[in-house]
Amino acid sequence: MRLGWLGPVIVLVGIAAAVAGLYLVMTSKPKAGAVIETIVIDPHAKIVVRAEDGGDRAFVELHVGDEMKWQALVPHYGGRTGATGIAWGETAVSVRVVRDNKAEVFALAIKDASKLGGVKLGAGKGPIKLDATGPVTLTDNLRSYEVVSGEGWNQMTAIDLRNGSKLWTIELGAAPITSGGVKGGLVWIEQAGTRRYFQVFTGQEDRSSETTGAPLDPTPAP
Repeated sequence: MRLGWLGPVIVLVGIAAAVAGLYLVMTSKPKAGAVIETIVIDPHAKIVVRAEDGGDRAFVELHVGDEMKWQALVPHYGGRTGATGIAWGETAVSVRVVRDNKAEVFALAIKDASKLGGVKLGAGKGPIKLDATGPVTLTDNLRSYEVVSGEGWNQMTAIDLRNGSKLWTIELGAAPITSGGVKGGLVWIEQAGTRRYFQVFTGQEDRSSETTGAPLDPTPAP
């Protein structure tokens, strides 16, 4: 029995499989959807966070003028309306993300979005609260200060925006955090009706500021 016809059939089956695979890749490629947040860096540059169309992840984009310089796909975005999860410095952009009900920070190179590092937040703690009040990410553009909350606990972690490494982590207790900011070498949070101040370099609490207020920012306003 001649089986010469098997060759062309095998070729045709292979082509069909390749076409089907290509179609699957093309149709399953993640696409950017609606804008979640826009962070203005300067009059010509901005960072845009977009939801994944039909998915749970997010896209982070750097736009300069009318051109998109880069686009990075990250896990579920950890920021929310009124509480950004983005910080940026001269060399890196930090992005707050959530995986398996845990908070993480991705550090991306601002020049090309290559990943510089990643830090897992709330180590040794339980799941985070996705509906926690107060800030997610605070920044002075040298460091990001990541506030993470769970059932009965709050933490703040400082991230170096030069390389994405962790600098320090402090425990903040159980009371809900309602607001926060950075000024004059101190990062502050509002917790249980009290404003608490911490040194940006070490995370050490500065209790003198509870009565005197934060020191004046030596940098003149533009």
